[in-house]
Amino acid sequence: MDITLPISSLVLIAIDSVGIILSLSMGMLLLTQKGKGHGSVTLFGILLILTGLTLLNDMLVTSGISNRFPWLYFTPIYYSLSLGPLFYLFVKSKYQIGLKTVDYFHLVLPIFQGLLYWSIGFRDAEFKSYLWGNTKFPVYLQLESLLFPVLLVVYALLAYRCIQFKIPKAYFWSNDLQKWLKRFAIVLIFIACVELFFTLGEVIPASHFGARNLLWLHALVLSTFTFWISAQAFKQYFPLKLYTSSPYKAQSHLNLDDERRLKEDLQYLMEVDKVYLNPDLNLSLLANYLNISEKSCSYLINSVLQSNFNKLVNNYRLKSFEEQVEKGVHDTYTLSGMAYECGFNSKSTFNRVFKDRFGMTPSEYINQAREKSD
Repeated sequence: MDITLPISSLVLIAIDSVGIILSLSMGMLLLTQKGKGHGSVTLFGILLILTGLTLLNDMLVTSGISNRFPWLYFTPIYYSLSLGPLFYLFVKSKYQIGLKTVDYFHLVLPIFQGLLYWSIGFRDAEFKSYLWGNTKFPVYLQLESLLFPVLLVVYALLAYRCIQFKIPKAYFWSNDLQKWLKRFAIVLIFIACVELFFTLGEVIPASHFGARNLLWLHALVLSTFTFWISAQAFKQYFPLKLYTSSPYKAQSHLNLDDERRLKEDLQYLMEVDKVYLNPDLNLSLLANYLNISEKSCSYLINSVLQSNFNKLVNNYRLKSFEEQVEKGVHDTYTLSGMAYECGFNSKSTFNRVFKDRFGMTPSEYINQAREKSD
């Protein structure tokens, strides 16, 4: 069989291949990141992988490869309807711990799309040809192509609204997170609007765009989308690229000969700047705030403070939780909400650390606090 492709298709394959490799590799890095814990990181990883697979499907169609191999028709690698909802849930999870039951309703359409393609993707070419020519399936495909940019616009706007109306804490590092998420959402809104414009061009008879040109424009937009979120994933994987602000307190270039001043700066970061409330905090980011190397920071915590990074940070988070209970916050907030406000990024981590420290579950602790107050 002749599989020679025109130069234009080869160029498209080259560009898309880079985007596919980037998104899939960054998605796997986020999902396998040691100690990630944060639910938003998992959602971002899934978003990247599904974006890479969707771009792969688009490349096969636009380049003409799938036309030469009928068994590639409707393969279960197209998840366009999941990209908008997953981005929204990713942003929302940056402000809460875990997904609520109502949040899962945003995944109804993506799950339906996935099940549909998995149900027909491995059928023979004869069945797929019948589906295309003798059923209303082409109508569904047109509706699906329109829903993709519409959902992306809607969910990017919802995400932006979530960021805009969430009152940020007055900490230097929280502004970095809000600015990043806002910029992320604004660019996606723009990309989604461009995609919607080209999609409408397909259904409007008077369109001046040729069908082939529209396919290429769609491919370009989806590639741009993939490259953009892959670049943002790099910042999520390396928080030093995301949290670029410096603490309000002026920092000096200290060394381990001045351990007392280092301890004072660390105490200031924790008790005044409250960096432990940032779920993305890690050892390298803390070292950067202290203006010392990661190795020196580890030495300071382990040898000078007789602790380790996780224990140090979790102790501050547990202390913050105790203070919230003393203020009666547990009467208006859920345990998960309180845990997230204290910087914990996982229910299981919060419960485990709490029980190790107090010898009881958070619920039992709150019940004891209520009994004392009565």
